[in-house]
Amino acid sequence: MNFFKKNIAILIILIFHVVGFIGFIVNPVYFKSLSPVNLLLSFGLIVLMSNQINWQFYGSLLLVAVLGFFVEVAGVKTELIFGSYVYGKALGYQLLSVPLLIGVNWAILLYSTAQLSKFKNPLLNALFGAFLMVALDYFIEQNASKFDFWYWKESIIPLQNYIAWFIISFLLNLLVQKQLAQKPNYTSKAFYFIQFAFFLALYCFT
Repeated sequence: MNFFKKNIAILIILIFHVVGFIGFIVNPVYFKSLSPVNLLLSFGLIVLMSNQINWQFYGSLLLVAVLGFFVEVAGVKTELIFGSYVYGKALGYQLLSVPLLIGVNWAILLYSTAQLSKFKNPLLNALFGAFLMVALDYFIEQNASKFDFWYWKESIIPLQNYIAWFIISFLLNLLVQKQLAQKPNYTSKAFYFIQFAFFLALYCFT
């Protein structure tokens, strides 16, 4: 019982992803509309399990969310950062042609990768965090258009996208890693691996 109490948030996130995976296989039209629910639930549980009362922690999450969102806006509008792409409707309400949840996605992923980067050198932490971000993004990209997340011009994912993800993740990690990694959060660490397994499985079976 003690195990379940300590890991209830991880179990809930895992269950939602397993159900989501089965749903995407069986009825993708219906389940892709639930992606915002899954992301917000995961974000809420991860923040809850952070046990943080430090305003700098929450300020850092907000900063990453805002910067991540506006980087995506610039990317969509100019096509100079990630390449040429447009967002679908599966991720919910959009502002300036970008889903608001994209900012949440940047925050939750950067927090998770910062938690997993445990080198003593801040530069190594940022490099490793950026590597983890790009590794996950690779498998997200393979599934994005299948589930109406976003679409690349001529269905080609440019190398530029991964380079930009690495550079931006690296800079954001350098900026906030001290605030996001100061207190261990096993739920955020588990979330990264659950997401990785989720999108890897979708890539293999869809």
